[in-house]
Order: sequence, then C-alpha cells, then structure tokens
Amino acid sequence: MEQQLIIGPTVEHSRGEILFEIVDGADAEMIRKTAAKFEAWDDILEKNTLDNGSPKEIKTAYALLQDPTIYAYAFFKDPRNPNNRFKLYYYQDAIINDPHKRIFFAAANQIGKSITLCLKGVHFALMSPGVTVLMTSKTLPQSKDLLRQIKQFLQNSRLDFVYDIGDSDTKTEIYLRHFKTESVYDKELEKWFDRKIELPQSRVICVPATEAALGYPVDLALIDELHFYDDGEYFYEQILQPRTYTTKGQIIVFTNPNGQQGIGWKLWNDPRFHRYKFNFLDCPTNTQEEFDTLSKSLTRERIDSTMLAIFTSPEGGFLTLEERNDMQKGRVSILPSVLTQPIYIFFDWGKVNDRTIRIIGVPNNYNKDDWAPGVYVYEMIEYPKDTPYTEIIDVDLKNLIIETKPAMVAMVGWDNTGVGKGLEDFTKRVEQLGVQAMPVEFSLENKSRIYTLFKLLAEQRRLDLPRIDECNKQLSMLRFKTTTRGHLQVHHENERDRDDFPDAIAGLCSLIIQPANAPITCEII
Repeated sequence: MEQQLIIGPTVEHSRGEILFEIVDGADAEMIRKTAAKFEAWDDILEKNTLDNGSPKEIKTAYALLQDPTIYAYAFFKDPRNPNNRFKLYYYQDAIINDPHKRIFFAAANQIGKSITLCLKGVHFALMSPGVTVLMTSKTLPQSKDLLRQIKQFLQNSRLDFVYDIGDSDTKTEIYLRHFKTESVYDKELEKWFDRKIELPQSRVICVPATEAALGYPVDLALIDELHFYDDGEYFYEQILQPRTYTTKGQIIVFTNPNGQQGIGWKLWNDPRFHRYKFNFLDCPTNTQEEFDTLSKSLTRERIDSTMLAIFTSPEGGFLTLEERNDMQKGRVSILPSVLTQPIYIFFDWGKVNDRTIRIIGVPNNYNKDDWAPGVYVYEMIEYPKDTPYTEIIDVDLKNLIIETKPAMVAMVGWDNTGVGKGLEDFTKRVEQLGVQAMPVEFSLENKSRIYTLFKLLAEQRRLDLPRIDECNKQLSMLRFKTTTRGHLQVHHENERDRDDFPDAIAGLCSLIIQPANAPITCEII
C-alpha cells in the first residue's frame, strides 16, 4: 500500500523564512487516505498474507507496521470498545506519521490528544530497541495517568511483550525488553539452533514539568498541555529541548491554546514547527448539538481554547461595548413596592478611596432547561464616601429588611475582604433579623470564579441592570489579560479607576448563582 504523509504545503514568511502551512481541519483526501490504511490491513488478514503470502508480500505486510496507525489497528483494542480494533482518526493519523523534528498540535479537548500521545510513545518504544521516550505533563498525577493509558494499551493488546515498571516520587517509567532470534550452527551436533538474543531495552519515562526531566538523552519527547505549564518557557527551553541536542530527537507538543502569549504562542509561530489545528467538530463522534450545548456554559475565551483550538488575544476590555449596552437598561434603579419573589442583597464595602455599593436583585429564569438562571437587578445605590458602616447596617439595611419582611429576603452577602473589625459581627446581626447571611471573601481564587461567572452571564445576555453612568464608566474601564497558567486577570485601566460597581454586580451574581457551579476557573487581580 502506498504510504503518504498528510501535510500542508510550505509557504514563505514575510521575513523570508519558510513556514509550514497550518493544517487546519480535515479534508476528504485526508479522510480517504486514513481509511485506506485500515482497508489494506483488512486485506492482509483476509488473504492470510502473513502465513501464506510470498516472501515479498510478507515483507511488504510487515513493513506496514512501521506506520503507528496500522500498528495500532493490527495489535491494539479500542479502549472505548475492547471488542473492536483501535482506529485512529484521520487527524491523529496525520500527526503521528509526520517525521518532522518539531510538531505542534493545537487541539480542542476530548478529541483524542492523550491517546495520540500515548500511542505515538508506545509504538516508537516497541519498534525501536534502546530508545528513550520522555512524556511530560503539568503534574505528577497527570504523568502517571499517561503511563496508565500505555499499560492499558499493552495489556489489552494482541502482542507478546515483556515490560517492567519503575516508580519514584518524581517519575514513572516503563521498560520494554527487546529480543531477536538468530540461527546458530552447532558443529558438534551438525545442526542449526535458534538462539534468542536480548537487545537494549527501550523505555518510556513519564514526568511532571520539573527538573525531574533532566539527565535523559531523549529520542522522542511528547509534551502534554505545554501551554498551561507554570513556567512553560523555562521548562521547554532550559530542560526539555536540550534533552534532544545529542540524539537529534523529535519533539511533539499536544496542547489546548492558551491565548496569544507564552511558550505555546511562541512555538506556534516558530518556523521550525509543523503545525496542526483540529477543533471539537473535527472529531467524528462530536456533534454540532453537543458543541452548542457545551458553549452555553463557557465564556468566549474558553470556547476558543477548549473547543475551537484558537489562540485568542491575551488582553483587552473585560466587557465588549455590545455586552455593556445589552445588560444596562434605561429604567429606574429602585426596588419595587410589590415583590413577587425573595430578593438578594449584596454590599461591596468602601475601602480607602472606594465607596460602598448596595445592590439588590433576583434570579431571572430565561430558560429553565439551561445550566443556570440569569440575574435581574432592581436597584444599585452608591453611598457617599466615608459613610459609616453602622449607619448602613443598623439603619438602612435593618429598615429595608423590616419593611420588606424577612421572608422576602433570600440572603444578604458582602465583600468580607479587608473591611476591618467593624464588620466582624455583621453575620450575627443580619441573622438576628431572620435573614441568612453570606460573607464572601474576595480572595484570589474565589474572586476568579466570581468574575468568570459575571463574564459568562454578560456574554449570554443573562444580566439585566438599570443604567447608571458611573457604573457604565467603571465597567468600561475593566481590562483583562491571560496569564501563562491560563487564568484570566481583571484589572483597572489605571490606578485612579474604581471598581465598586463591577465588584458589587459580580458579588450579587455569585450570591444568586453559586460560583462553585460556574464551569470555568480564572484569576483576578
């Protein structure tokens, strides 16, 4: 069978460098060539070529096993259905058969990155005595999971193999023993005997992205989710890449994009790399309906990263003009005299130059089948600078609860970060009025979830606010950037800007829709 590599043509870069054109999605020819590989091996089995073929046919058949796609189909079972042979998808086939020294696979989640990585590693180790395959992940548990997948491949295979497992606090290794049989003539007995000779072992080493990778000459390096390593650039350039200097080994990066920054973006634009990009819908088992359903619970940035494999801009305005206009309505900021459902109250306390904001709202079920309701804000009040906490709590809040009736107040929440001893007993004082109290620590991790939920509701038009000029101004001044760890950092345009209203809105959203239910994690500064 004719073996051809599916790659894109080279193109000339503006600086005169020759770049490999990005392979973006599958075409009919790519699909046809991968399917032809399975048909070729089926034909060999049907004709029993390995036992009954001519020497030339047998040699040709065994040569096909150099292709990892055919090898996997011949010997491995599908992890999803052990009764079936393992069939790689066309994009997996293209990537693991590319012999180029540097390859970058920008991929969506759940389209087979890890399986491709594991299959490439185990095939190379099985077919090449004495080689070292290094597989890296962000953490040690993730590294061990890669080795678990390799062991599962081997244990469920049709192969007769021998391997050993080594384990330590920083790495996990699998050693594959290689043998060959040669004929030896015994002069005394005047007979030929077969003798088994052990060849150098190959090994697959799985390590976290640390100095644990140092010290190995590496023939094949497989990097899982590089763009999300804590210090990916240092790890790749100082630790990983030098492992291949002597061996001239191959490096393949498998990762979700994490914005136009960091080591992932740098390598994606490196002319030495062959680049492949496949998204959620390139996987034949995924549907547009699934894509649409999943997208409802993700921000635009997360859709780009985890489903579309797009490198988004790393920073910009936190909210678009359209989002701000759509969420802010030209209506009065006032609590209605007649309430039809319990209200939620949130305080963002003024600190130093900030001012206290009180915001009141209710859940708004735009679609009961969706993962979460929206938020309808009745009222936002900005207190004058330096208004005493006691006046806000013991007068305004107390009177509001009494007039509204405690049964119509679902919960009172507030930003409990850095407000001092004056509010230490706030929870007790609120609960004495017959209302549930919920202090919210705007710590780094918690504020991350809160603001991500805010962004999600804004994108999906699930926020309805009265329009207040100062609030609109503060919303327009919010900026974000993506860190190398994949977190979203929200900050002011300059130090003079305030974020009282945005914090209050985000806090109310977290009160109504618990942030633990938000499907994304980000980081706010």
